[in-house]
Amino acid sequence: MKKLNDLAPRRHREDIGASPTSIFVPPSARPTVVRTWLYDEEGVQCRDGFVADPGLGKRRWIDIRGLADKDAIVAVASALGLGDLGTAEMFHTDQRPHSEVLGDLVQTFLRVPVSALPFRSQQVTLVLGPGYVLSLREGEGDIFDPVRKRLEAGSGRIRGPCGYLLFALIDTAIDLWFPMLESYGDHMDALEEQILADPEDGLVTEVHRLKRDLLEMRRALWPLREAIGVLLREDTPGIEDWMLPFFRDCADHAFEALDMVEVYREVAQGLVDLHLSSLSNRMNEIMKVLAIISTIFIPMTFIAGLYGMNFERASPWNMPELGWRFGYEWALALMAVSAAAMIWVFYRLGWIGRRRRGKMPPDGDEPRR
Repeated sequence: MKKLNDLAPRRHREDIGASPTSIFVPPSARPTVVRTWLYDEEGVQCRDGFVADPGLGKRRWIDIRGLADKDAIVAVASALGLGDLGTAEMFHTDQRPHSEVLGDLVQTFLRVPVSALPFRSQQVTLVLGPGYVLSLREGEGDIFDPVRKRLEAGSGRIRGPCGYLLFALIDTAIDLWFPMLESYGDHMDALEEQILADPEDGLVTEVHRLKRDLLEMRRALWPLREAIGVLLREDTPGIEDWMLPFFRDCADHAFEALDMVEVYREVAQGLVDLHLSSLSNRMNEIMKVLAIISTIFIPMTFIAGLYGMNFERASPWNMPELGWRFGYEWALALMAVSAAAMIWVFYRLGWIGRRRRGKMPPDGDEPRR
């Protein structure tokens, strides 16, 4: 199970007191791969590495994957006009999602899900500048492959201004949340059925793991409101007025994903309550059975204790049946009759053998008049 420290931003010992522009490569950084897509209304070209001069009328999408090669990333960021602080922030892979306007550049940080059960996510950095879009991520999977296919197909506005490409990348990053959230919904439905059928102790651990995952999702989705809100301002460079409805659609999708997380958090808390209630009901049923068994044996114990008393049999008032030839059979018969009488009383009260009176009829059945 994840610990609370796993949900907090990680800071290494060398980060303490260091300059904000200092760059520290994560220990588990993947090898750096840089690719550049040059495109216009006529076509698309893919080249390995960074292309400094795209040519007249060409737009660029620079996609960087992996943070191991610090020098290569710094060189690309410097060539694109990104400052030292903005470059250093790209290497902090646990940032809170947000957007910043840096002169004529717009830098956006997002979190994208990588896997579910357990939940893992990766940070994606997007930079919008004059005639280019830079995307940087540390993690497995080609999450922007749908955008790349659209760019190669040339459908719609994807080959237009770079602001629309930024929208397409953000929209793809947000859409990745929905299949993952649906898998969590299916898993919680299965857990609910399992809890109702057999509330095992191990299910509590699974439910608490879900709650931790949902808390981490909320931490990733909640700040998206502010991040996209910065892009919706009229003075945001690189984003034209006709693009604002598309970014508002991104904001709606982000709110929808956040609403799903909030609902699932309530469902997860309901699963905890359901598990405790199921265990309590199960214990009540066990205690009821034990109480019924104990109650049945109370008169039998009384009869056994009564005939087990040692009194002088010479007196006619001191249980004359103790010397009777059928006294043993008589005592057993009394015990059997008392037990049968108790069982019959419990049955008439509805405690055993049938449903209690007043129970609601099944769905679709009308109560008898």
